[in-house]
Amino acid sequence: MQNKFGLKDFVLLVLVIIVMVFSVLAMRQDDRRWEQNETLVAKIDSIEQQLARLEGKLESGIIVSNSAGSNGSSSGAERDESWVRDPNVEVVWFDMPGFASDPRQNDDYRVGGTFQETFEAQPAKLTPVLGEDVYGRRVQDQVCETLADYDPVTLELRGWLAEAWQYDPNGYWVRVKIRDIARFSDGEPVTAEDVRWSFHDYINNPELETESLRSILTQIEKVEVISDKVVEIQFNKPDAYNLQSALGFYILPKHFYEQFTPTQINQATALTMGSGPFKFANLNPDNQWTPGETVVLVRNEQYWGVKPAISEMRFNVIQEDVPKLTAFTNGETDMINPSAPQYLEMTERADWEEKAHSLKWLNMRSGYLFIGWQCGPRDGKLTPFHDKRVRQAMTLNLDREQMIRDIWAGLDYVAVGPNNPPSPAANPDIDPWPYDPERALELLAEAGWQDRDGNGILENEDGTEFEFEFTRASGGQTAERMQKYIVDRCAAIGIRCTPKIVDWALYDQILKNRDFDAITLGWSASAPESDPKQIWHTDSIQNQGHNFIQWDGGQDQYIDGLKAELDFDKRMKIFHQFHSLVHEEQPYTFIRVVPWKRFISKDFANVHPYPKGLEQREFYAAPMQAN
Repeated sequence: MQNKFGLKDFVLLVLVIIVMVFSVLAMRQDDRRWEQNETLVAKIDSIEQQLARLEGKLESGIIVSNSAGSNGSSSGAERDESWVRDPNVEVVWFDMPGFASDPRQNDDYRVGGTFQETFEAQPAKLTPVLGEDVYGRRVQDQVCETLADYDPVTLELRGWLAEAWQYDPNGYWVRVKIRDIARFSDGEPVTAEDVRWSFHDYINNPELETESLRSILTQIEKVEVISDKVVEIQFNKPDAYNLQSALGFYILPKHFYEQFTPTQINQATALTMGSGPFKFANLNPDNQWTPGETVVLVRNEQYWGVKPAISEMRFNVIQEDVPKLTAFTNGETDMINPSAPQYLEMTERADWEEKAHSLKWLNMRSGYLFIGWQCGPRDGKLTPFHDKRVRQAMTLNLDREQMIRDIWAGLDYVAVGPNNPPSPAANPDIDPWPYDPERALELLAEAGWQDRDGNGILENEDGTEFEFEFTRASGGQTAERMQKYIVDRCAAIGIRCTPKIVDWALYDQILKNRDFDAITLGWSASAPESDPKQIWHTDSIQNQGHNFIQWDGGQDQYIDGLKAELDFDKRMKIFHQFHSLVHEEQPYTFIRVVPWKRFISKDFANVHPYPKGLEQREFYAAPMQAN
């Protein structure tokens, strides 16, 4: 066969070779550029970490040199106090808020990384004040801030957005100086008008679904703008909780929220903007977070205070215990609240310490689990629990020590009331009701409930059988075991208990509508000494307040007395009287006091349990996790 390789073929071959040569050279050049970029990124990252550590050391030094005491206040000698109302009243100043345990002092401190926390239930809303369950509040606390907050270690109230305040010794007003550098996440300054608007036009707007908070801030008469950075909050009467109430609500940006109607805010699921260290990446009202989606927060790069190291926080929901632990062990989430059996099982493993920070401790927010009995009407008809003898019998019929051993692996202890030791508000003379089913039957008989026809079910004089609906949120194995125990114990004394299992997102509406016979829930404190009015006062029966059990047993005299008593020791004596009344009336069956239990990935450092709880803004990612 004749070879017809000609000039044209030769030219084409040369061109192909040239293209290949240039391609190889370009690839080598790209490799060099990639290596140079990687080197540059590494250098920038190293410089960033060094600057962050230097910044921390400098700020730490400044705070130490300026500090005047454990309460965080400092001398006003060099401060401008032209804003004060009364020169004879003490002005308390506060340094810049920082970290209780500064992560920037550690040699391996790095900026970046994503931290994911798993919730046990699905929050329905994340909009401030409207989303009021514990999960919504944990998200909002990363985005929104208050004028003051509690020190993680000492639990003393300290200025946050507030740089200083002057509190009337007679309890009728507090004048607050807002920090000049405080900014919302869009860069707009926090002003006195934002404080006034947050209280009068947001919390106290009757068109907004803010009833639960509105009902407990009735002692605030007026919020007045004195100047751009000075606000005065006036009270209608002295109250032991005036200061924490006035300084404890979220300060929201007027310029952002006033563009929406009340209906739009009520219907919003995550219309959440504030001045905190994190923010929602997307605040488009037409494309908000909705229940079922992962909550994503990003670091607020314009944050006015000390920025956290973590770049992103994520919150997802896994309700069942086993999948939740599986997700943690597989590295799909960084923090979970394990069940008590899981905590015991995993911490006994030899290799577990390498994988997780295993924390269990009592803190300010350690709450109690209870069964709330509907003391008032449901759908216009009284339940059996309107009679305190019936409520007492329900408590006597439950062996709570056995419940704690069998359901919660013995890690908790029986709750004694609305305040538990070591709180000074707990009455030391009160012991939990004992397990005594025989006495329970006697009390039920006194209240008119007996097995009149011999069918094993108690009836009243009208022949109506004793049956009730027990509402609980869907959840893991511990919730199922608790439900089974309660149903079995009720059956043992002739009561028919029918479980009603609902999604957590529906709980809020059920409580507001008082649409239950008995319901299980937990309360945790948001302050070292919590004002009981929100949960217990009869005023909180109205307007969908948190006295959803509609209990009216003479408690108002003690709650009103507590709020009027400014002397701590005298106030504690009134608290003890209130505790005795709750113990006698048993509107709740107090099940257990719950220490916090957390598994946190060892991929994150600077993890400390505090008397206040956890400070996630102090966490930082291990070098391999940061990016």
